[in-house]
Amino acid sequence: MINSLDNILIVEDEPLIAEDINETLSQAGHSVVGIAHNADDAIKILKSNRVSLALLDIEIDGNIDGLMLGSMINADFNIPFIFLTSFTDQKTIEKILALKPYGYIVKPFDDSELVTNVNLAILKFKEKSEQLVSVENSLENSFFLRQNGSLIKVHTSDILYAEAFDNYCFIHTLGAKYLLPHTLKSVEKKLEKLNFMRVHRSFLANLNSIEVINEDHLVINKAAIPLSKNTRSDLVKRISLL
Repeated sequence: MINSLDNILIVEDEPLIAEDINETLSQAGHSVVGIAHNADDAIKILKSNRVSLALLDIEIDGNIDGLMLGSMINADFNIPFIFLTSFTDQKTIEKILALKPYGYIVKPFDDSELVTNVNLAILKFKEKSEQLVSVENSLENSFFLRQNGSLIKVHTSDILYAEAFDNYCFIHTLGAKYLLPHTLKSVEKKLEKLNFMRVHRSFLANLNSIEVINEDHLVINKAAIPLSKNTRSDLVKRISLL
């Protein structure tokens, strides 16, 4: 059975098509975090939400098309994306392949084709992530992560926050982002004694990295991290003790 990704972003400038995609994915058990009609709105959603997969129409409103947005996602967000397009010319296909998407759907497409491609992208990303990183050993203030056959030492003080991703977990540092084949709960057990705190059901924060505490979110290295209401008071108490 395929487990759905938590949050899918739809980037499509035709409102009726976007809503149809939203309805199809929802009926298939997936959750849509937002719909954007241009790249600027898409980037805002990516920066303020936990997006797991993006569906990108190539021809969208604004100066940044879907191909350029795909390149930006590769550089800054490290999430899988699928292109949606009516273009099938060789030049466009070459540009698409160069960005290494997790799928490419030609318009018009039917519901089953869309859902199948989304599910295949999920499986492909999970299979790839399982080979990327694993915690091999841990010291008092550092971890060794396996990536592409090498062991990389990551100091816990360099970790900004950890983010749940289905049954996996992203570790965000200043210079890199690692996907671990471990749940956030298991990572929390390793880090909670090292000045880390669960600030949301999907986020674990390094208290030393918090820059701003707002009513419903934190700011860490310019990223907005959700903050649950039940956690805020405990967080403030812990921060005041630092």
